[in-house]
Amino acid sequence: MSKYFFLAVFVFSVFLGQAQIFSGMTDIERAKKEGFYTYLGSEEKYAIDSWKNYLKKFGRVENGKGGAIISYDTRISSISKNPFTLLSKISEENNKTKLFVSIGLGPDDYIQTGHAQFRDATAWLEDFIEILNSEEGVRKEEQKLANLTSQKVKNVKSAERLVRELEANKKQTELLTKKLEEAKIEKEKLLANQEQNKLDQKATEDALILQNQALESAKKKIKD
Repeated sequence: MSKYFFLAVFVFSVFLGQAQIFSGMTDIERAKKEGFYTYLGSEEKYAIDSWKNYLKKFGRVENGKGGAIISYDTRISSISKNPFTLLSKISEENNKTKLFVSIGLGPDDYIQTGHAQFRDATAWLEDFIEILNSEEGVRKEEQKLANLTSQKVKNVKSAERLVRELEANKKQTELLTKKLEEAKIEKEKLLANQEQNKLDQKATEDALILQNQALESAKKKIKD
């Protein structure tokens, strides 16, 4: 039994192309509504704006209660020759954006799997999904451009900072070089003074020896 079930799901998915559209029920305008739903590859806020713009091509769009989006006097010739009211709702479900659509062509006549207009209704919905995916592609490219632009600004600021730091480093290096040169000159003076001090010490020691000798010679003269 499960083998035939999964085969039917596979065929159904292939028939609908990339988008998987399922029949179901949900609460819209405080009432359970039959219809069909799919998951969108876009954030909820973007999907809502895009969906409203899409519905405006076919009818008068208003916001309902609890996040409902209602299209009155909707005219879609591939689905019905007569205008109808379309109820829809976009919400987050398990980190995915869910779009539910309820189309009533008459009392208790809601389009679901097996309905004569189900194929036309899902084809109409897939047109919207294609538009949304294209818009999402543009948003992604715009985001990439924004990221690259932001990165460029960061790189420029980084380059300017590096120039400032290099200039500061250059000045610091020049200052250190000057101090090293001054220290080198000071060292040479200290070494020269040290050498002179050694010579002065030697001269003083020699003079002391001579003076001691002179003193001893003077003392001997007194004794004699």
